[in-house]
Amino acid sequence: MLDCPTPLTTQSFKDYLKTPPENSRAFEDMVEVLYQAYDFCNKQGHEILNDAVENHQLQFAGLHEMPREVLALRLQIEEPSTFALACNMLLASQVDKFVTYKGREPRLITDVATGKDAFQAKLGQYFATRKGSDRIVIQHFTDSDAHNFIVYHERRITAELEIKKEGEAISVSSRKYRPVRQDFIAYYTQSGRLEIETPIPKERDLMRTAFADAFFGDEGFFSGQGSEVALDLAKLRAPGFTFAVDHGHKATLKEISMKFAQEHAPTFSIRSADAFATINLNRLRPSLESSTVMSAVITISFGERKKVKKIHLTHTNSLSFNRSTRVSEVLAYLNRWQLLVD
Repeated sequence: MLDCPTPLTTQSFKDYLKTPPENSRAFEDMVEVLYQAYDFCNKQGHEILNDAVENHQLQFAGLHEMPREVLALRLQIEEPSTFALACNMLLASQVDKFVTYKGREPRLITDVATGKDAFQAKLGQYFATRKGSDRIVIQHFTDSDAHNFIVYHERRITAELEIKKEGEAISVSSRKYRPVRQDFIAYYTQSGRLEIETPIPKERDLMRTAFADAFFGDEGFFSGQGSEVALDLAKLRAPGFTFAVDHGHKATLKEISMKFAQEHAPTFSIRSADAFATINLNRLRPSLESSTVMSAVITISFGERKKVKKIHLTHTNSLSFNRSTRVSEVLAYLNRWQLLVD
């Protein structure tokens, strides 16, 4: 229980936060909730809260008139499962850079709960040994045919700060109320493709094999021949290549990097408002067709007043774009253009 000030006013609560009780788990939990609620205090966060409410089919008075701050706290208190879903959706929207792998075949996940427990146990053992994490927590939610998993590394950091006051040393402890890091994994049942977002290659490989073993009983499910070829940038070299899009949409090549099988192994990059138009104006089509495309940047406009999506494609399996909205549409276009190999 929290020993809050009486009477409870805005000023008394501010003063209370400045001098918190020591070793109070309840206080730390409260501050963590305030951090989480604050993350939703913008337009995108408000939209995600409403998406989570709609996903769980909640109805209560004043829902659409309620300030976002109040809505976040009310969900956390009254509907914690909906608030947890919103937190996971918010984190997923902030992830943009994935390495993607092809599975041996498209395969359904028949038992999510059992697989998640096995996956969590495998990662927990590894991270506890390697970096001293207190525990690993994995959250799961679905979006269309995608199973999304967020891996929370639960080690908390305490930093000691020493201050000299009138010749006397005073130690101040600074506590961190959020997990050190979160990694993101998405598995698509229709294509059998696995996407992993983590900054450390060794841990990415571990997650790939651990996920395959936990959910499919086969560590090599995403490691067979051709598994790391999920992008085909060579399609951009074809003389008749065009970005076929739906009415009102527009796609443009903004940047392309090409490598040539010549002495000194030269690499050229073209950046332009329309790179294909620039290539044609400078009669560089033959050069493009004889090159190896190393990377490309494509923008997709989904209509007037819609935010443009910028997609970075690199090598054979690195895909990066902001996933706050229109994920399925972006992936559908990459499939239509045969740049994404399923």
